Amino acid sequence: MDYLYLSLLVIHISSAIFGVGPVFLFNMILRRAKTADQLRYAHHIVEKLNKNANLSFGILLVTGLILGWMSPYLFRQMWYIASIVLFLISGFYAILVVEPILKRLHQIASQSTSGEVSQEYKQLFRKKQARDMLANLMAIAIILLMIIKPVF
Repeated sequence: MDYLYLSLLVIHISSAIFGVGPVFLFNMILRRAKTADQLRYAHHIVEKLNKNANLSFGILLVTGLILGWMSPYLFRQMWYIASIVLFLISGFYAILVVEPILKRLHQIASQSTSGEVSQEYKQLFRKKQARDMLANLMAIAIILLMIIKPVF
């Protein structure tokens, strides 16, 4: 049982590193693009990383719940419950608020024929950055809850 628990914990932590970590880089990748061609390529990279992140988020949720099922005392720990609640809130926030903007940015970038990044894209990107700040804060809060495991 301990070996299975430890294996699931390694999968859980690895999914966080390889899935959640790159999400923090999306804006940096997109911001670096100075031309429409670079922007299209940047969106190609972000799209690939986003698919990986979405898979990792699913693995995180499943492994986290299985770990709780294997150690039922976790469901009496506020840090664990708060992490799950924040995870679900951040997931819905990403799906309903951030993803539509990212898809619209991708659409604008793929239709761009000029050499420069359009003003419409720049304005929408600033809106996305503001929305990402909240999503990133939730992710950081979850990570801190998982590491510190505060008692409250």
